[in-house]
Parts: sequence; C-alpha cells; structure tokens
Amino acid sequence: MSNSRFLIFAAAGAIALAGCGDSGSDGSDAGAEPVGNELGGSVAPLAACSDWVDATDAERVATVEDIRSQVNREDAGVTSSELSDEEAMEIFDHGCEQPYAQGFRLHVLYARAASFKPLQDIANGTVEAPTE
Repeated sequence: MSNSRFLIFAAAGAIALAGCGDSGSDGSDAGAEPVGNELGGSVAPLAACSDWVDATDAERVATVEDIRSQVNREDAGVTSSELSDEEAMEIFDHGCEQPYAQGFRLHVLYARAASFKPLQDIANGTVEAPTE
C-alpha cells in the first residue's frame, strides 16, 4: 500500500476514533461494546456469565446482538429460531444468577433456549402446532 493511502486510512481511523468514548450519562446504548473476550471479531464464543453479571444495560444489549449475529448466521446453512433482546436477557439473567454458573458460556445458553423457542411459541398459543 502506498504511503498516501496509508495516511488516508490512518486519518479516517483517527477521525472515527475521535467520536468514540464516554457517551455521558444520558443512558444511550450507542457505542456500547459487548462484554467478554473477543475471538475472531466476536465475543460470542467466549462471553461467560461472569461477564454478564458485571455488565451495564447497554453492554448487555450489545452482547445479545453480538451473540445473536453469531448463533443465527445466514451463511451457516441451517436455520434456528431467534430470541428477542428481552427473551435473551431473561435467559441470561436467570441462567447466570447462581454463583456456580459464572463459567457458563452465554452463546450455549442462547442456542439451547432458541432451539426450544418453537415449542414455547406453540405452548403459549402464539403459533399453530403443525398438523402433520
């Protein structure tokens, strides 16, 4: 890469980073980072209950979005149910409340709950049970 391209990318990166940082105390979720150690551009494989219980509300929303994007990948060749933010947070809140759960991986809790979502929807009457 030429020096001029490098300088352009470096300047663009510096400008983008200048907008990052503390969003103040307005409670805005914009810019919140997901919790947990990142692996391959996502925290999904390594985020654990210990990360969840120490997270802010904004970090929790960002974590749910990151995990959902990895569990429900469009290029995976399989389809799975998607949990809403509220459903995922409820699963994580209840699944992580006991001290022994601190090492539980959040993506495993999400995937297991999502696999039962169609049955829960039928039991709650939000969808019709298949006839055949």
